[in-house]
Amino acid sequence: MERLSAVRRYEILDTPADGSFDRITQLAARVFDVPVAIVSLVDHDRIWFKSHHGLNIEQIDRVPGLCASAILQDEIYAVLDAKTDWRTLANPLVAGEFGLRFYAAAPLITHDGFRLGTMCIIDFAPRHLSAAEQETLRDLAAIVMDEMELRLASRKIIQTERTLRLQADCAMAEAERLARLDKLTGLENRRALDMDMESHKQILGTKQTRDVIMAMIDLNGLKVINDVYGHQQGDWVLSSFAKNLRAVLRQEDRAYRYGGDEFVLILPVRIDPDYVSLRRRILQVVARVRQDAGFSEVGAAVGFSCLTECAGEISRALQLADERMYADKRKRISADTPTDVQTRTVPGLTERRA
Repeated sequence: MERLSAVRRYEILDTPADGSFDRITQLAARVFDVPVAIVSLVDHDRIWFKSHHGLNIEQIDRVPGLCASAILQDEIYAVLDAKTDWRTLANPLVAGEFGLRFYAAAPLITHDGFRLGTMCIIDFAPRHLSAAEQETLRDLAAIVMDEMELRLASRKIIQTERTLRLQADCAMAEAERLARLDKLTGLENRRALDMDMESHKQILGTKQTRDVIMAMIDLNGLKVINDVYGHQQGDWVLSSFAKNLRAVLRQEDRAYRYGGDEFVLILPVRIDPDYVSLRRRILQVVARVRQDAGFSEVGAAVGFSCLTECAGEISRALQLADERMYADKRKRISADTPTDVQTRTVPGLTERRA
């Protein structure tokens, strides 16, 4: 089983004819002055020929093939006269129409000692094989193995390069993903919003979308919380708001941390925008955070715009939402009132918007 695994390791079985191996068998036939020279690989039930000079077949059964016997030893396997050699007297390649009389093979030995097949030569007349000729046959077998090892090494290099390229692509994709995220809240950041502007604009042209709402949200009271209770508490408020916001957004909605205590929502809608209802639901999320945090200072100013009122210009829509958010903030400061929404269970935005 280990030997067969080694054969498959080289991924050469059933590959097309190859000039490199054909030149070796042609050279062998010329050097030894024989009609047939073969580079063979011994599979579990067959002997497959990678190159077969002087033969028009690509494989034979493992029995009666002589190569299966040749791979049982490291030395040259030689049958000088098959009609008198006891090992081959009953072999159909000898007794039958093929008429084999001479066979000599050097095993193809891997660097880790597995014998994969042979470099063999065949004649239809008995002959002698000198020590020098045996050495030449070994050298040809070594050349075959060098070629196979080179190709295996090349495949490994290519596979390693592909693996490294894939890892690099994955690492780059992960780096790009992380570069889009705000570490504290887990929401996408302003850089991601800038990159997504064009795609948000294109949503407006789809059948499922009547308009795209831009919501700019500014959480109030963070400076007081940071100054009085510490930045850790302020960070908790920001992350809690992001968590509660994600819980009520639909799959198609996008939320970004725009910077500091400001957030942007991109909300595709199928009906005319209803800013009043949307403001109420956003402030309900703020109320949930205020209740969980126990800080009465937490509030929010909100501004809205939509793409259709800005002729599809998303940068203008974002600017308009920002202006309206600051107007709402000034109004709340002048009135000196926190958010006017009662703290209660927050229904999902999916349920409350068409």
